[in-house]
Amino acid sequence: MQKKKGSIRKRLILVVLAPILILGITITSFGVFLIYGFMSNSIHDELSATTNMMVDCMNLTVRGDYAYEDGMLLKGDVNITDSTMLYRIKEEADIDTTIFWGDTRILTTIQSESGVSAVGTQADSVVVEHVIQEGENYFSRDLVINEQPFIGYYTPLQNRNNEVVGMIFAGKNKKLMYRSMGIMVLWFILFSAIAVITAVFISRGYSNRMVSDIGLINQYLRSISEGDLTADIDESIVNRTDEIGEIGIYASKMRSDLQMLIEMDPLTSLYNRRSCNKKLCNLVKNENPFTVVMCDIDWFKKINDRYGHDAGDYVLVKLSELIRQNVDSCGFASRWGGEEFLLIYTIQFEQTMQKVIELQKNIREYDFAYDGKSIKVTMTFGVKEQEKGVPYERSIKGADYKLYTGKRNGRDQIVS
Repeated sequence: MQKKKGSIRKRLILVVLAPILILGITITSFGVFLIYGFMSNSIHDELSATTNMMVDCMNLTVRGDYAYEDGMLLKGDVNITDSTMLYRIKEEADIDTTIFWGDTRILTTIQSESGVSAVGTQADSVVVEHVIQEGENYFSRDLVINEQPFIGYYTPLQNRNNEVVGMIFAGKNKKLMYRSMGIMVLWFILFSAIAVITAVFISRGYSNRMVSDIGLINQYLRSISEGDLTADIDESIVNRTDEIGEIGIYASKMRSDLQMLIEMDPLTSLYNRRSCNKKLCNLVKNENPFTVVMCDIDWFKKINDRYGHDAGDYVLVKLSELIRQNVDSCGFASRWGGEEFLLIYTIQFEQTMQKVIELQKNIREYDFAYDGKSIKVTMTFGVKEQEKGVPYERSIKGADYKLYTGKRNGRDQIVS
């Protein structure tokens, strides 16, 4: 009896292909599970960092308790009903964000597929129970908002008495996540089809790198959440060309923006008192010579009383621009408090005096025109050269004393 040809070949092919197919399916299934877990964890951390950043920004920028009156969200006496930050996060990180008052959305970037905003809609009862009633953070992979599937993270919005008055939400559309997952899964399938062994080694190396990079991102975000704004993200993260690289870039931008919010005065964009002290400590530590100039706007209260506080803020902003133009090339400046500024010049004392005289002249001649009215502004300056080995706080007190000497002697003068 003649044997059928090709039976051994078929069996060999079956023996070879069966493990390949099993391994390929296993590798693909494992890859899907792994990628989903990695992306879920990274999205969780990204969304958590986003909500914490938003809460910190609002708490650090304006003091006071939250209130909602006449359709406006207030922080103390300041109206913070502004969607700019929400849409900036949406544009840069592709993250939808929402501010709740109670369980109601009052500011949001979420829209339905037909373009209808989710403003005015209420949060799910499970979210309200966890966040509003119990004051806990809440994360879910199965949210439906405005008929859109989301992965989202909620953080309670609290007043100083720990009363939860609202929530901050950050979320990503699940369709975008699945699209990214689909691309990665396709690569796993292609690698498996080419060669199982090669695919195993490639996927192992790729997975190890992904785990390592996600760990670095987690560590970086954890450092930021703990208040270390000097942390730098690993170069290997930002050099990636995939979604993890994008997360790293946006996390770095978030850190830079948060650092600016913390270190800079929000009105004048000059350094605040805290960051100025930090820079002065570095100058003393490095034994760099410098001169302290304390200056104050003359009769600023009269400007506020006569022209209004908006005009006063306008004067502060324009005056800060003149100060920055004068100081930036040879030092730095900070808003020390109210209408008082601290200028640090890292040049010779004689040159500093020339710069201060030039600044005084520029302020006198500048036309502070507000609402059709020209406001006359002058400043009094106290100048004190830092002595080697002397605490810089003493130089600040010396400059402050000279400033008030100038105030007592008629203002609009430089006392050194």
